[in-house]
Amino acid sequence: MLPRELLQQAFFLHALATHPARVLPPGKSLLAMMARAPPPSEPSGLHARVEHAVHRAFWDEALSSLSSPSPAVQLPRLKLLYTDLRDALAPLFPPQHPILLTLAAPLPPTSSPLHSTLALLNDVLHALRQRCAPVRDPDIDAILASLASPPPQTSPAAPSENPLAGLITTTFRDTISLADVLKRDLTNTLLGAMSEAQLADVIRQQARTRERELVLDPAMWGSEANTTDQWRSWIADDGAVWTSRLLRALASSTPVTCHPDDPHPNSLPPQLFFTHPTLLHLQNYLQALVVAASLKSLVRLPDPSQPGPQDFMPRVWALLKSEIDRDEHAHAVDPDATKLVNLADEVVRARRLFSAPPALPGADEDKDLRAAVERTLRLQDPVFALLQGRLVRALEQEVGERRRRRRRGLSVGAIPETMRTGRSGATFNSARGTPSVAVLVKGFEGEVLAEAIEEAVQELCACVEWVEGVWGDTIPPPPNQPHSS
Repeated sequence: MLPRELLQQAFFLHALATHPARVLPPGKSLLAMMARAPPPSEPSGLHARVEHAVHRAFWDEALSSLSSPSPAVQLPRLKLLYTDLRDALAPLFPPQHPILLTLAAPLPPTSSPLHSTLALLNDVLHALRQRCAPVRDPDIDAILASLASPPPQTSPAAPSENPLAGLITTTFRDTISLADVLKRDLTNTLLGAMSEAQLADVIRQQARTRERELVLDPAMWGSEANTTDQWRSWIADDGAVWTSRLLRALASSTPVTCHPDDPHPNSLPPQLFFTHPTLLHLQNYLQALVVAASLKSLVRLPDPSQPGPQDFMPRVWALLKSEIDRDEHAHAVDPDATKLVNLADEVVRARRLFSAPPALPGADEDKDLRAAVERTLRLQDPVFALLQGRLVRALEQEVGERRRRRRRGLSVGAIPETMRTGRSGATFNSARGTPSVAVLVKGFEGEVLAEAIEEAVQELCACVEWVEGVWGDTIPPPPNQPHSS
């Protein structure tokens, strides 16, 4: 196996490419996660002294101009500072970013240029904070804190001084210096000129390239021929439709795994190494869906159109979902991991609320209900097996249809406003190109489960699309479809 740190970096890049919202810290952009913070080199002593003298003369002159009580004197000097700041920030923002456009625009007439500049500097710093590496946040926060309570334009102790001009001059100086640091932080200065969409494309391409390099490394699976052979062996029972084989693996009671020389009975081929964590989470998610539908069969829920409490499925699904999110590496329907008592309590509560007339179940009925819940959490239960089979068949049909549409390259505009997909009864919205109503499966009726199924379909389709984008040359196409080049 490769070094753990190297694999962790590759998995992080994969997550950044496929699920950026899950790994981005709050308030951070993709650019911030592609930045590094190497220490700047120290200049020579003579160079440092000369540079300090020049900078001090420049900023002393700026302070003198901004300290003038006349806007006619302040505005020309502010415009020069705006230009200097824009030049310093240009590599850090896309060309049409509002901050750059504002700094390049003519200064509007105002009776208080310094206060207008203060507001603009505040916007600039917040925009920089969104795009900088997390290690630079304290530096920006310190500058922002100084702007939070600006001083007056005149000082009672020294009427000739302008404390507000001093604050603005210092902020310009510190922001320009910080911009130089941020530019050094970037792995490639060109990244700063990209939009988030362009940067996302770059990250996806890097992740795809890195994924192939590591999987084909001699310390992993070693060669493309070996990975292709393992893929063909894995799908041998399902012909060329690898998504059917994948769904069969996800429906297994054995957790999916993916490691070199893995004798595990539900081991995935090398092409799924980097998507394996997502697929394990999806396996737990699908089993939780079946459990939720099985529990629903234990209570006589009223018609959704009828008045009365309708919170049984939201409460049950919240319990199951919390177990999945708590530990993605635990098996979702393991009775030892799932809150069995809480689920049983929900079933008993629902039976009490929805019985006619409402009443507490007797001791025997209570015991029987709790025993039924325990059986439902076991994959060998006939009801579980029946519902899981329905769900897997519906997923196979829906994923296959969306995969065929993607391969045909149908544009969003080519999708009719409303379309039916076989027995699913899903409604397509041409604005998104995906169903606006989740796939309907018998036994999984209701808004909560329908929405959860649609999330599973979208996650599974995203995994399929990613794997085919990286390993399409080693994956046979579906029947009656040409092989992708």
